[in-house]
Amino acid sequence: MFNFGDVPTWVAAIGTVGALAAALTQIGTERKRRLAQEAADRADLRLAQARLEAAFLGPEETRGRPAPRDVERLGRRAGIEGRTPIYLVNGSEEPVYEPVVGLVAIQGAAPRTIEEWLEMRRRGHAEQDYRPVPVTTVSILPPGKSVVWIQGTGWSGHLSGRSAAEIAFTDRAGVHWVRRGGGQLAELSENPFEYFGRYGLTAPYELQTPEPL
Repeated sequence: MFNFGDVPTWVAAIGTVGALAAALTQIGTERKRRLAQEAADRADLRLAQARLEAAFLGPEETRGRPAPRDVERLGRRAGIEGRTPIYLVNGSEEPVYEPVVGLVAIQGAAPRTIEEWLEMRRRGHAEQDYRPVPVTTVSILPPGKSVVWIQGTGWSGHLSGRSAAEIAFTDRAGVHWVRRGGGQLAELSENPFEYFGRYGLTAPYELQTPEPL
């Protein structure tokens, strides 16, 4: 006849095994939680400066005329009188680099991204009908609020038109971003000049110096 020991011993052994299993489960859960928190912290750190960058449209200025070369450049695509401001906000304590700024549609029949504007211009150029687009480049964007200018007015004059501003830039860590007209923040695979160069943005660049507000 087999001797399985007394009941209290078995109960104690089962309790020990159960406690060990619970401890291992808790350790595994805590490890997963810690790894998830570390990943979230890294993501927050990566986004720390980029989420503080934004661009928005200001009221058009219809007074004054651009230089003759700009009249020729603008042609009939937009009003050749005046200019359109895009206000830039860098809420961080350090500058961002290689900004590309554009006016895009968020409603109506017009390009919704800088890429679409540049593609349209490239198609027009191929057809010997060069058309300007409301896109400019900026030398560097310092902390604070500033403004750059898109030459011409009437860029939102399309059917059911409603426009916003878009900005692409490189942050202090060398990561490249674009803030879309609808507010979405997306990472780019290369610096803005190279990225938009694929769509027809080529030198010489305007490299505007932002005017502080």
